[in-house]
Amino acid sequence: MSPIDDIPLPDGLRKLRRSDPALARELTEDFLRLSRAAGAVAHAQRFLGPLLDARTETDLLSVVVEAVRTWTGAPRVWALTWTGDLSGGRASFETVVGDRVPLGAPPQVSRTVVGQVAAVGRPVWSDDAREDARFVAAESVQAFALRSVGCVPLGRRGVLWLEDPDQPGRFDADARLRIGALCASAGRVLAARHTPLATPPTDPAVEPVPGLVGSASSMQALYARIRAFAPMPWPALILGETGTGKEAIARALHALSPRCAARFVAVNCGAIVDSLAESTLFGHERGAFTGADRRTDGVLSHVGEGTLFLDEVGELSPALQVKLLRVLQEGSFQRVGGRQNLRFMGRVVAATHRRLDDPERRGTFREDLFFRLAAGIVRVPPLRDRRSDLPALVTHLLAKALDELPEPTPRLSVSPVALAELYGRAWRGNVRELENALRGALALCMARGGDQLHPEDFTSNPASSVLAAPSVATPPAPSPSLAPSPAPGPGPASLGPTDLKEATRAFQRRQIEAALERHGGNTSAAARSLGVSRQWLHRLRARWSH
Repeated sequence: MSPIDDIPLPDGLRKLRRSDPALARELTEDFLRLSRAAGAVAHAQRFLGPLLDARTETDLLSVVVEAVRTWTGAPRVWALTWTGDLSGGRASFETVVGDRVPLGAPPQVSRTVVGQVAAVGRPVWSDDAREDARFVAAESVQAFALRSVGCVPLGRRGVLWLEDPDQPGRFDADARLRIGALCASAGRVLAARHTPLATPPTDPAVEPVPGLVGSASSMQALYARIRAFAPMPWPALILGETGTGKEAIARALHALSPRCAARFVAVNCGAIVDSLAESTLFGHERGAFTGADRRTDGVLSHVGEGTLFLDEVGELSPALQVKLLRVLQEGSFQRVGGRQNLRFMGRVVAATHRRLDDPERRGTFREDLFFRLAAGIVRVPPLRDRRSDLPALVTHLLAKALDELPEPTPRLSVSPVALAELYGRAWRGNVRELENALRGALALCMARGGDQLHPEDFTSNPASSVLAAPSVATPPAPSPSLAPSPAPGPGPASLGPTDLKEATRAFQRRQIEAALERHGGNTSAAARSLGVSRQWLHRLRARWSH
């Protein structure tokens, strides 16, 4: 039995094997080829966000180079573009990104091969270029006795060049499909950047609101609704999945309202003990129940003329829903055990991840209360619907995590490959899941002394499943012989709960010593390169000497 006979197939092909084995084999080969191609496209799709977000052509080519180097482990990878007529020999390389290439084109790149690829728009691959008749005329290939070689078009004016001078057969079929799909996407983005387009009229961007990050169209719509509802005296209802930042939106409604100078009081309705819920919200009189030895004001009294935020309002008991409805209808309430009507002068902003307007839930949440709360409905988009905001969110949350560390730490960043992987996640936990994933990856990155968060920092963190279950189909991982070796350093088992402070100090010391070495011991220059003050650097070094 051949390996192809073991491939899982749709029912129709399995039945065909019994009646017409030859046809079944041909269709199986087509099925496998198309499945691999589809998997390669799905994998490359993860990188579309970073490609579109790249600010410069160099940044875009860097995304491609790093991804390909990670997939293949190739020792030499370059991406380059040119201006002029390449076939006529009058072209000059414009942008070159890759290994050890400060300026100009790397000498190993064959203009003959690059010209052929540019002319026909199709990739060229060789498992052993030294013995390949197609490369006889390529002087640089023969001069450097190259073995595995690949040249893939990046649009009409660029190529990706990758080689292994020692190992033949480095680039297998799956790697070639992935690289081709990624380069096709990158080429289209490059072409769009160099095509003059008439800019259609657009609506002016809505000014962001305090505490929120993002510029996607769904966030623009959210900002507009917040600014529209904030000045109003009526209740507001925030609807959104868990982890989308509903309390941040409630605080923004308060900060942009005329009540901003008064209190903002947040209550998680799902966390209130049932027996104390009514007393917590409305307060109680002395003797109202066992243990009530004095009169106590509730949350509604503390709010004053400010904003009361009822998070997870869908968890309120039916009895409390009735009392809250009275507050919204009449603006008054009574303490538990009391008879005096007290005036509620504040504004209620509620939030829930549940579908309160779902007819199937009308037996658990009062319809009249829903319509009272829904004077202004604010729907929060989930993270998967605004993936273009990922770079800004990652930068913001990473800076926030670094600021929470016990000592000042030089800035770190997320590698383009890791960012591309983040684009491909389902993000069921939304921004909260992203924040926790970054915290775990940050700890592992600092423990190994890195200055960038890589995919392995996310996948090796057992507390985060952020990269464990992709939301789109992906092709099989490269074989062990092609996969890059993991970065050295301690794994998750070696990073205990008390080790973060020591990891921070070790990371700081390695980064500072490297900066001082780069700048010949010049403290001022080293401090500038690390983004810290010279005085702070002196204090830290003095602490180490004791």
